[in-house]
Amino acid sequence: VLRRRSDIFPTNEENWDLWKKSYQNFILRYANLAQQANAEMFCIGTEFSRLSVEKPIFWRTLIEEVRSVYSGKITYAANWYQEYEKITFWDELDYIGIQAYFPLVKNKYPSVQQISKGWDKYLPVIESVHKKYNRKILFTEMGYKSTADSAIKPWEWVDDPSKHKDKSFSTETQANCYEAFFDTVWEKDWFAGVHIWQMRSDYVEEDSGKINLDFTPQGKPAEKMIAKGFE
Repeated sequence: VLRRRSDIFPTNEENWDLWKKSYQNFILRYANLAQQANAEMFCIGTEFSRLSVEKPIFWRTLIEEVRSVYSGKITYAANWYQEYEKITFWDELDYIGIQAYFPLVKNKYPSVQQISKGWDKYLPVIESVHKKYNRKILFTEMGYKSTADSAIKPWEWVDDPSKHKDKSFSTETQANCYEAFFDTVWEKDWFAGVHIWQMRSDYVEEDSGKINLDFTPQGKPAEKMIAKGFE
């Protein structure tokens, strides 16, 4: 059973041909829509960990096709884990896109300093990929839950708070994660920007109790930290 995009990989050539055609049609349709809407940027894929590494010719061809109908900037959103540093077609894109859910600490309720130190092990590798392909780094997705352990495994999802009794509510930890990001990554000359997960269009302040553990920074201290960082 396929649970994630990263699980997608052809079992034979016939299946590969079918998937390629289907995906090309899908992406080109939305690339055309992006062009009509004057969208500034278009992402050609997200976290296809095996396909992106093992099928580079497909992606190079797809990028060429997208550029034939879309005139804006193009990126691909690669997983932080064993994908972005292995991709070989970054030179065909405008930005190196990373889904930046790097584990930064091993303890709950970390300080800004502890989280900032956690970035130290990743920044040299990120910078080396930037230098190799001469493309700036774009965090195509980054976010933190308002939980005490949100910097340990940032990618973990909390669908229903009632099923996660082990999760301790902490808006301070969430805010600390963002402060550490702006302190350590934001000012790098190779860094292009970040897409925050998750700014909700359906956010209602009165309902905030239902999403206390959620990724959204809205209505929480992290929101002001992000606003300050973007000043």
